[in-house]
Amino acid sequence: MSSVDFSHGGNIYKIRREYGEDVIDFSANINPLGLPPEVKRAVNKNFDKILHYPDSQATDLVKKIAEYWGISEKNLLLGNGSVDLIYLITASLRPSTALIPIPTFSEYERACRNVNSEIHFLRLQEREGFTLPFPLPLNADIIFLCRPNNPTGNFILNDPKKMKRMGSRLVVVDEAFMDFIPDQKDHTLIWEAVKNKNLVVLRSFTKLFAMPGLRIGYLVAHEDIINKLRQHQIPWSINSLAQVAAKAILNEGEYIGQTHSLIEKEKIFLLSQLAKIEGLRPYPSKANFLLIKIDKAGMTSSLLTKGLIRKGVLIRDCSNFRNLDNNYIRIAVRSHKENLKLIEALRGEL
Repeated sequence: MSSVDFSHGGNIYKIRREYGEDVIDFSANINPLGLPPEVKRAVNKNFDKILHYPDSQATDLVKKIAEYWGISEKNLLLGNGSVDLIYLITASLRPSTALIPIPTFSEYERACRNVNSEIHFLRLQEREGFTLPFPLPLNADIIFLCRPNNPTGNFILNDPKKMKRMGSRLVVVDEAFMDFIPDQKDHTLIWEAVKNKNLVVLRSFTKLFAMPGLRIGYLVAHEDIINKLRQHQIPWSINSLAQVAAKAILNEGEYIGQTHSLIEKEKIFLLSQLAKIEGLRPYPSKANFLLIKIDKAGMTSSLLTKGLIRKGVLIRDCSNFRNLDNNYIRIAVRSHKENLKLIEALRGEL
């Protein structure tokens, strides 16, 4: 990247302004089942809560999340989405040096820039499956790991035991997409975070539960870290309706099961169909999205993105991810009908 571009997927408002039409959004990795009906009812039923300030501690929700994971409430801190918590971590701890494996979610970099951290980028190699090399080249104050990683979809750290070999003072593991893995409890680092003073785990309600507009996420960490972060958190950071929705969502076991079945089935379908399109190379993914390499002369991610918009499909141009270029795109796994339209549109462009 010649200049830093922190834009993200899911900007359907910009597309409407520039193209004057709606699109199927494959650029944002949101559950295609949409918000569960029971959650909609809970929000509508409690709409009058906006007449009052929200519970600044989100006491009931914290209790419910703690029960869900079997951990203490003292190990939880909620925020206005997990991105809010990323910025809270850097603003509170003000790391002098940061290590960020790339490609990955760009907000880690921006949050570190805001506190003038010296940022070191660790380039993950495509030929090595975008996995983290050991030993790490730097003993940084903080390291950010996205697991599964966005946009590659893999566990860049396959063996959690290697955490002990990282040498950083604090490791922040972003598990925003871990919910899409059926056996996530075998992979999450939540239970390690409650006892390890060098580990923070981020979680999000946005992706699995299809509520990015309400903004709510949480982190799990040792009580000492929680107390330090809480001192820097702004009051009323979680609105009332987000708290209502999140509490209702944690009861949606059937919805979660349906989501896992849909994503796994459609991911297999997309991988098989994409592999048949000459000029595209999809990568396997543990998450609800796929990274795809464009291998066709004269075709770039920006050209393909523009062409697909005209066909009513929006994908994620990955050219602004560090360590990727204009040969990469990312697509979310959506419903079968929508996925069919994507495949048809891609064939038309390639």
